[in-house]
Amino acid sequence: MRVAFAIAVLLAIDWGPGPPLPAIVQVVPAAQQEAGDTMPSDRSWELVGKTTEYQADPEQQLEALRQVLRQLTVAEIEAFERTFHQQQRRAYSWDLWGAGYVMNGGLSDDGFEYFQRWLVSRGRAVFEAALADPDSLAETTDEDSQGDYEFEPFAYVAADMWKEKTGIDPLTDPERRFPFTSAPPAAAPSGTPFEEDAGYLAKRYPKLWARFGNKVSDAP
Repeated sequence: MRVAFAIAVLLAIDWGPGPPLPAIVQVVPAAQQEAGDTMPSDRSWELVGKTTEYQADPEQQLEALRQVLRQLTVAEIEAFERTFHQQQRRAYSWDLWGAGYVMNGGLSDDGFEYFQRWLVSRGRAVFEAALADPDSLAETTDEDSQGDYEFEPFAYVAADMWKEKTGIDPLTDPERRFPFTSAPPAAAPSGTPFEEDAGYLAKRYPKLWARFGNKVSDAP
């Protein structure tokens, strides 16, 4: 109410000649946003799909996502953010954590979250195949230049574009209007935990182990 009143007062003042005032983007406080206000998954994956041709160059893919989200409204960016995290939570399983552990030669809690973001960044086909069979990642991925399979910044682009459009820093906004969502939906991932044992991992992920097992063997 105070913000709305202040804007009304500013608009009522006769400022005389001068440049036009910038457009004010309406942002709805998180408490007033309807639960489930997400982007349809088909649309979300379509937007991510417009970036995957640049996946060999992380910086180019980030820029491609910026260009894609820049064309959306504030509400659409918020909806994309919620759907992004819905997909990330779908990947919160021990099966995928173990797969990422083999691919990266180890994977911390934070690293697993960044692995989930990387998985979303690969597009719908790779993502869904990995959920059905994590070992399929051995056939659908190329060696990254730095040899890791994490993509932390991919989840920050929506917040950056929201800030660009609203002029509000979502990290310091006292009203917390940007819908940041915690990735883990529960205390522990779904499924059966994996063991950090070479023989066990080789049996559980035979294709991934054949390709990336040396990373685990060489890990300190």
